[in-house]
Amino acid sequence: MKTHNSKWIGPAALAAAIALAAAEVRAEETPTGLPVYRAESCCDLCPAAADPNSYTSNYMKGFVTLVQGNESDWLFRTNEDLRTEFGTTPEGYRQLKALHDAFKSRGVELVIVYQPTRGMVQRNKLLPADYARFDYDKAVRNFRATLKHFEQLGYWVPDLTPLTDEKVEPAFYFRGDHHWTSYGAERSARIVAETVKEIPAFADIPRKEFVTKKMGRMGKRGTHHRVAGQLCNTTYAFEHSDQFFTEPKGEGGGDLFGDSSLPQITLVGTSHSGTNYNFAGFLSEYMGAEILNVAFPGSGLEGSMLEYLASDEFQKNPPKILIWEFSPLYDLAEDKFYRQALSMLGNACEGEKTLLAGKATLRPGEAGKEVLINGAGRLVEATNSRHQVDIRFSDPSVKKLEGTIWYMTGRREKFQFDKPVTTETNGRFAFNMRDEADWGGLNFFAMEIQPPEGLKEPVEVEVRLCKRHDYHAPANLTARSGN
Repeated sequence: MKTHNSKWIGPAALAAAIALAAAEVRAEETPTGLPVYRAESCCDLCPAAADPNSYTSNYMKGFVTLVQGNESDWLFRTNEDLRTEFGTTPEGYRQLKALHDAFKSRGVELVIVYQPTRGMVQRNKLLPADYARFDYDKAVRNFRATLKHFEQLGYWVPDLTPLTDEKVEPAFYFRGDHHWTSYGAERSARIVAETVKEIPAFADIPRKEFVTKKMGRMGKRGTHHRVAGQLCNTTYAFEHSDQFFTEPKGEGGGDLFGDSSLPQITLVGTSHSGTNYNFAGFLSEYMGAEILNVAFPGSGLEGSMLEYLASDEFQKNPPKILIWEFSPLYDLAEDKFYRQALSMLGNACEGEKTLLAGKATLRPGEAGKEVLINGAGRLVEATNSRHQVDIRFSDPSVKKLEGTIWYMTGRREKFQFDKPVTTETNGRFAFNMRDEADWGGLNFFAMEIQPPEGLKEPVEVEVRLCKRHDYHAPANLTARSGN
């Protein structure tokens, strides 16, 4: 499994040159005869940006609809950045509770870093009409209620709502991108660190001093700007922000994520926790403790979490504290994520008694093959609510699993599990059988698996069915006070 260490781009002068090249610039003569260049803001949104039907691709639909701020290069998504509803469904909260309890059974305390939206934090950048339509008070009220609900499930939850009252610069978020700047990451890390220090397990974690240094500038053409450019045929200038690096004090050139000993705090999350914004570094500085950062760009809600759970690092040496960072735009009721996470928390069928097993060779261009059948040798009880499957491809690069499960009643279920393209994979997929509503009582009959997309050579696949894990918290682990 990889860890995601800091990598830095070139010097500030190069970044500035890129900015001038990307922006619309104007030269003026000075008394000395030397030109002075001034970048002008670009651009006004076109009418297409206000039409939801203009957002044609699945990616673009996440930006419905863009509105312009009181400075032309400040852009906001009305559905996401200006949302006033947060949290998830009753089923989503039930699944979150099950996930918390499963981690607790392995001695791991979970911290949720739930980001405030761009609209809440940067509302002073909205035009008056959009600000009037955005109910900030309702957003904050519902955001806090969601944080409280997470706490009631047993999670440790830093309250980042004080950041919505800040009027400081540099800005918390980029003007035309959904990511926080390094300054937003730093201000969040201060608050998160104080919550982590309250966790009893933190008292036993080794302390270490860290220092943060500015290492240059980061250039970004933001996601909002790119979508606006597609809609309106315009090009926005690169936006630049300071970039930082954190290292142990007195160990210049040292590796924050050294392999000499595995840190007892791990950070999983979205690209916000990636190396570009130094969130993990700021956390280490303010906590005075080392962090294993396994977050990576393109991870989404679950990518880095699932990759980490499948790793030897987690299975052999789970952390005392796991910090899970994500934003409100993700669906916390996504059943497929919990089915995989709850299975992999216990390493799926590894070390468990196998009830059914099968294998097959999948070839390019062929139809799906039956790899597992109940009753070929003997019929076993294999109800969904009590079982899981562990699937392994001989090709570790496989990142998409598709197939069909049949049940004794004749009912069938088509399934698909995808891993982010940026994930480091091992060709393994594991998940609990589907058990919501009337699915839990169904008894497994057979499974068919499709050849992976883009397959060029034959690949072997092995499938095992076993009892799912029954997570119970150890006697020395009590529920969080007040929950």
